[in-house]
Amino acid sequence: MFIHAFEGSWFDHPFWTKHFCVETAEQLLRIRGSAIDGLVIDQSRSRVTTSEAVSPPQFTRPTAVEEVAPPFRRAQVAFGLPSTPPRDELRRKPGYNSECRRARRLIDKSRDAVIDMFDTARLGRAVEARRMVPLARSIGDSIERDTKALVNLVRLKEKDEYTYVHSVAVCALMMNFGRHLGLDEPVVQDLGVAGLLHDLGKVAIADDILNKNGSLSEGELHSVRGHPLAGHALLENSQGVPEAALEVCLRHHEKLDGGGYPGGLRREALSLFARMGAICDVYDAVTSNRPYKAAWAPCEALTEMQGWTGHFDVPLLDRFADSLGIFPIGTLVRLSSGELGIVMGSGGEAWEDVMVRVFFDCETLAECDPFDRAVAPSAENPRIVGRDSPTFWRFPDWDMMRWRVMAAEVAA
Repeated sequence: MFIHAFEGSWFDHPFWTKHFCVETAEQLLRIRGSAIDGLVIDQSRSRVTTSEAVSPPQFTRPTAVEEVAPPFRRAQVAFGLPSTPPRDELRRKPGYNSECRRARRLIDKSRDAVIDMFDTARLGRAVEARRMVPLARSIGDSIERDTKALVNLVRLKEKDEYTYVHSVAVCALMMNFGRHLGLDEPVVQDLGVAGLLHDLGKVAIADDILNKNGSLSEGELHSVRGHPLAGHALLENSQGVPEAALEVCLRHHEKLDGGGYPGGLRREALSLFARMGAICDVYDAVTSNRPYKAAWAPCEALTEMQGWTGHFDVPLLDRFADSLGIFPIGTLVRLSSGELGIVMGSGGEAWEDVMVRVFFDCETLAECDPFDRAVAPSAENPRIVGRDSPTFWRFPDWDMMRWRVMAAEVAA
């Protein structure tokens, strides 16, 4: 069969080229042993069809083949017999702009629900966590349709609605992150509820402290640092609260080196949910306009977070960046156009684009004159496939090469 393209990161497939005919058993075994999720077969250039391919007996996992548009066919790498995909999978997904319109309505609805939940807690009533489940499910559906639409929009929250829309944002980030990590869908739904509930303890903090422009006094800081315990106590007295929500509410301000609060827990004592919550909470906070500071652009935010020694689980922070398709400045990334580039920062009116400096052609295995390219979240091609490895490309001195490319003068 003739391979037209690999799905997933180019770093995951073991070949120097992405277009070739599979002619030997050794090539087939290398594909099966790689980390790719699927590939596209050009049937017009193949000698056999997918259904005629014979699998070696040691590979017996069930697979499916999905028709796309002749003469191409998408297949999972085990090359099993064709089957009809579910009807929902064949529906055309809405575009980025269309999903943005739907996401705006969902954000408004979710914000109002979070405000109502906070007001209920201020009156001393038990929080009805089950009311958050349909909201989390709707947010998860939006992310499923287009990962970046809702996540980009919640960054544009107004200063006076930060506390409430921040909860919606963390919900979206947690669900998107959980799916990227391959967690089971019921767990992902619980993480969404956790995001909506994680800052409930802020009802115990006076508004003038939450919205203060200057630095906090020792007493005010003590009040702020008490909100995880206050929120946890409120949730413990409510029915139907997932364990993940209790954990994230209590631990989202802990740090890996033990310098966080309220427990000062370190490394192994912090669960995966606590580590995820810390990353999602801080990322949304620093990329949002606050009364006391302007928002950081996404790439710059991830660059700063990466440099906070002892704060986050660094490998997990890298996976978080991958889940958003946004990377720290200086990251080597591969584009769907067959080029390598270095992330230079964020661009666009709302800083939703990733600015990439292209400098290497993967087909010719040679450097090209550097030029800058803005990759929008709605871009189909070129798009960022993922981060790549300088070692894989055998760059002799990557730090020097990266400095040289980033310092190069390029045409406007």
